Amino acid sequence: MSSLKVVEYVRSEDGIWSIPRPLVDALASEFRDVAFVSPPDRAAATRELDDADVVLGYAVRRDNFEHARRLRWIHLTSAGLGPLLFPEMVESGVVITNSRGLHADAMAEHALGMMLAFTRKLHLARDAQRERRWIEDAIALDAPPFGQLPGATLGVVGFGAIGHAITWRAKALGMRVIAVRRRAGGDPAPADAVWETERLGELLAASDFVVLCTPLTGETRGMIDAAALARMRPHAVLINLGRGALVDEAALIEALRAGRIAGAGLDVFAQEPLPEESPLWDLPQVIMTPHVSGMGPRLWERAMDLFASNLRAWLDGRPLVNVVDKQAGY
Repeated sequence: MSSLKVVEYVRSEDGIWSIPRPLVDALASEFRDVAFVSPPDRAAATRELDDADVVLGYAVRRDNFEHARRLRWIHLTSAGLGPLLFPEMVESGVVITNSRGLHADAMAEHALGMMLAFTRKLHLARDAQRERRWIEDAIALDAPPFGQLPGATLGVVGFGAIGHAITWRAKALGMRVIAVRRRAGGDPAPADAVWETERLGELLAASDFVVLCTPLTGETRGMIDAAALARMRPHAVLINLGRGALVDEAALIEALRAGRIAGAGLDVFAQEPLPEESPLWDLPQVIMTPHVSGMGPRLWERAMDLFASNLRAWLDGRPLVNVVDKQAGY
């Protein structure tokens, strides 16, 4: 009889965020003394929690946590924790690990792509292409003028793996980088400076581009509100790769319409899919992508490599990587 039971439940209706079955089978083949169970739906996953030791994915919710009496460890294939940090979970002895860092390169390249698109007005050219309009005069003469990344200042909000990956690339292109994080101090490299979050207003006022890649917590929810947007430069661009709830969308729409900031690159939204009636669809100074910034080559293979490494550590009694601070929320 197997000594350890792992319930794998990583599912999405469209299949995009579902682990390919061959990779789960490969785990079972490698760890022959571990029982892997992949329930087909949430109801079946809840039943499997009764004797589960480990959960890979998102089977646990507040309404079924009472079933997980043997549960000792949850590993998530995302960095975000979603609805997992309910009070009973936070107070429990269940260890949570996540996949922070897994999406860093892809998200850094996504941020860079958005910055380049705004700098070279590629989004405006694409809009005109769709309408078969030749807009040479408008692109060349209308505000804002063409910019360049060398010499521009990038503000990075959140200086974990994603923030570092963005910073390395920005510095290679000659940008000055200021970052804010919950706790600052020590060597700021690769950034030019790292400040504590209390100085967010200063970062917004000093930046030509601002990239949000911080976790969503009670402290960061709504951090980019009307007052924060008012601190930004009129030619500045806000890029949000973190979570939609970091930004007050109504305030952002108002700031864009009024020309108080030049543009926004958004990969995440307060409600997803973005409702058809959202004004964001029609604003020409907005580049939107449908929450895909984290997608990259061999995503699921790398996700399973991380879990397998942690599972070996768990079986050997060694420390796990990417352990979540349940009190802090990340």
